[in-house]
Amino acid sequence: MLLIFTFGSACGTLRAQFEGVIESRNISTDETGDGQQSVMTMWIKGTMARITNTATSTTPASTMIYRSDLRVIRMLNDDNKTYFEIPQGKTRTDSPAEAVEHAAVKKTGKTKKILGYRCEQFLIGQGEAETEIWGTRDLRGLSASLARALGEERTGQGTAWNDELTKLGIFPLLANTRLEGKILESQEVVKIEKRPLAEDLFSLPAGYKRQSVGDILK
Repeated sequence: MLLIFTFGSACGTLRAQFEGVIESRNISTDETGDGQQSVMTMWIKGTMARITNTATSTTPASTMIYRSDLRVIRMLNDDNKTYFEIPQGKTRTDSPAEAVEHAAVKKTGKTKKILGYRCEQFLIGQGEAETEIWGTRDLRGLSASLARALGEERTGQGTAWNDELTKLGIFPLLANTRLEGKILESQEVVKIEKRPLAEDLFSLPAGYKRQSVGDILK
């Protein structure tokens, strides 16, 4: 689940660009109802982003490097030191009908601070499920930097409520989706650190070999 990082950059593009690290704690429910916990870490610098997810009992750890300057996405396999490369913009699969799914966004008027940022509460109804969002207007530069680094992979892929919050200039720091009172998915940003990053973070590690589609199918 990437509730937090699927928002566009319509707001705040003129603000200072963000360079640094974001870390979030994610919980999702598998087919048996058990909670799967993972940590997602994002490094962002200019037109580049590196995203890692820790392993769960059902999903292996993953590393992806987004290079909008080269218009490629590289998925690393650290176990066998290989990588698979996709031209940026070729992974989009959602249809126009899916992108405009109906959702009602309600601003509750409640506020609280998360990581020192003033956040507002929003409730989004989607069928029988409800998503609670706590988002801030103070991180528009971060949203713009994500859009710049991830490029077309995030453009036009939001739901109707994504677009609504984007228009309001809201960047989510906490999202919980509940069904019948039980949390199905949760994502919470636990660290936002602005700092210079070395460009080596966004380069292929030494010794990694490129895999083809045929290699992966085998």
